[in-house]
Amino acid sequence: MKSHAKFQRKLLYILSTAVVVAIIGLGYVLFYPAKKEGFDCSGYLIVDSDAFNFTAGLNSYLLMGDDDKGYFNVSGMVTSNTVTYHVERSYGFSYQRQKDGIYHLTDITMSRRKADSAGDDMMSKVLISPDPDHGRYIKIKELGNAYVLQGVYSPTLMCVQS
Repeated sequence: MKSHAKFQRKLLYILSTAVVVAIIGLGYVLFYPAKKEGFDCSGYLIVDSDAFNFTAGLNSYLLMGDDDKGYFNVSGMVTSNTVTYHVERSYGFSYQRQKDGIYHLTDITMSRRKADSAGDDMMSKVLISPDPDHGRYIKIKELGNAYVLQGVYSPTLMCVQS
């Protein structure tokens, strides 16, 4: 009879420990904020717009950091109305991830390197333009180790993780 009581105490101890561990695990899953995961990727953006008489071939690099800050770099050649320009610029921004892969970009700043000869108005029509009042919305969809970026007024870019 003693061994039966001892067995019941051990069983009760094991079950109570399992319940406590399950409660802690469930609480962790439900209440611990999900870890943000940033990413970076590179791609080659080709734009051919008859409406703007514009063609471009741009190397691109995108970084979406864990700290809700991002960076987008483009370099290459742009032709507009038969005139060719060098593009060497980068954009810094803050972002908020919303549902369904929608990102709201704010605090957009643009830096041009010395070699950049493309006009801001021309680039804003086809690519990203800093809008201090409203920011920009983009959609990012993950496809394995690649990402598809879409903007309302900008072309689609597929970039691959390094």
